[in-house]
Amino acid sequence: MKEFLEDIDNWYLIKLLGGFSLILIGLLKFFSDYFLKKLNSSSDHFYNKNLERIKGEILKNNTLLTSLTENHLSSSQKILDKKIQSYDILWSTILKIKESLPSGVSIVHKILIDSEITDDNAYKRFSTNPLIGKLISSYNGDLEMNKIIALGNPIYQIRPYLSDTAFNLFYTYHGVVGRLCYKFLEEYSKERIYNWKTDPATKQLLKTTLTESEINYINSINIASFDTLLELLEYKILVDLKSNLKFNDSTKDTIEHLKDIEDLLNAKLSSN
Repeated sequence: MKEFLEDIDNWYLIKLLGGFSLILIGLLKFFSDYFLKKLNSSSDHFYNKNLERIKGEILKNNTLLTSLTENHLSSSQKILDKKIQSYDILWSTILKIKESLPSGVSIVHKILIDSEITDDNAYKRFSTNPLIGKLISSYNGDLEMNKIIALGNPIYQIRPYLSDTAFNLFYTYHGVVGRLCYKFLEEYSKERIYNWKTDPATKQLLKTTLTESEINYINSINIASFDTLLELLEYKILVDLKSNLKFNDSTKDTIEHLKDIEDLLNAKLSSN
């Protein structure tokens, strides 16, 4: 009997322990799954949080980059607009300076050949001419010179937006027109005729922007050479304008352009 009870107790104990083990295994599995889900959830939350942070930084950087790009394009466009406006003012000023040369002085240098301007009887011939002589004598040299000087003032205000080449060409253009006006009227008042081709100051001025071959070619022209000089300087300004404003039109060699101008002037004189 005692042995029987012992067998029962042992079997019950084993059964009880077996059941407890199953329960324990079940609990361990439950808590293992629970903690695993929590861990995965925490991991997903951490990942999503960092992903959103990275997305935010990318968006912020893209916005900054877009803003910087737009500002750069806007600034570049404003500078280009200002340069276009400045070159427009430069060109308008060049034409005004050309037109400001007293018509009597301009006519002499348009229709007479060099020898007619420089011979010993040139002054007498001009002064006795009822049209040219009277016209030249009517000019006030200081007044005419001041008009030409004043025309150049706007260019100094837009100087930062012009290339060095454009400004130097303007300076030469302004200088040779002003000097021709002043010296011709001054010499005429002394009963002499001014020859711009032999004037050391004019020669030095031209050397700042023209090549030796260009100067020699201008000097070789026997009629309307001063007009050709102005045409050449204007052409160089246009070339610089196209270059600085990114106009890709092809440009001709300056000597070739000078020959075209000479042919045009000769044709115009022949027709007259």
